[in-house]
Amino acid sequence: MKKIYIAALLGLFITVPAKAYLACPYIVPVPLNSSPSPLVNPEPTPLVSQADQKVCGNGYAWGFSTKTNVNVYAAEHITKDQILKAREMRRFGTFDNRDPLIQNYRNSGYDRGHMAPSGDMGDYESQVKTFVPQNLVPQTRQLNSGKWNWIEGQVRQMAVQYGEVYAVTGPYFQGRTKTIGKDNLWVPYATWKAIYIPSTKEAGVYFCRNTQKPKCYVQTVAFFTEKTGIDPFPTLAPSIKEQKPAFPKMGEYRKKSNPYAKHQKYNY
Repeated sequence: MKKIYIAALLGLFITVPAKAYLACPYIVPVPLNSSPSPLVNPEPTPLVSQADQKVCGNGYAWGFSTKTNVNVYAAEHITKDQILKAREMRRFGTFDNRDPLIQNYRNSGYDRGHMAPSGDMGDYESQVKTFVPQNLVPQTRQLNSGKWNWIEGQVRQMAVQYGEVYAVTGPYFQGRTKTIGKDNLWVPYATWKAIYIPSTKEAGVYFCRNTQKPKCYVQTVAFFTEKTGIDPFPTLAPSIKEQKPAFPKMGEYRKKSNPYAKHQKYNY
């Protein structure tokens, strides 16, 4: 895969004080035994510098680029209690089709792909906030409703099994980039979801090609960073990033066999 550094691709550089990062509960915190430093930035790099809009709000944190007009990253801290509550809720929240950015998806051939899925959210207000255009990227229907939906379900199951996980999700651009709509929303080459399990000190990345016949792979964080230039968890030790995670493999994917499929009606 050709190595593309998205920071150079987008050319967006925003400086934010370190204290702003440390206040957000959805970002993997700086280890307690690390020396305090104004240079410590626990947000995904270089993505934070590409987002000229950043919010740490209801249920998750997101970054958005007004150059690409799509999400840059979504960061979540997903807990067991949160997912159990979400499973008992009916879906709440819809896309505002009056929104100019949402209108770009109409008749585009692409789904409005959530980066932070509403199915992760354990309260109605947080669910509603996942339907904003700043949380979306264009995804093929085959990916969005298939393997990507399955991956989201596996992450929820990890949260239930291990008590909590951190997840960072975003698009990856490579080569010539297609756009949709009058506002020229960038269509990603791939979308990725990085997961960190604190109790087992495991981390890894699901990387999915955004095509009509999508292929997804489980990667180490170190390999993902080497190939894309993106570090979703800057504060994790190199040994964790280099270790191959024992995540559910894509070979286990079966569209009709996921026991949590009924809870994934939230995803598009």
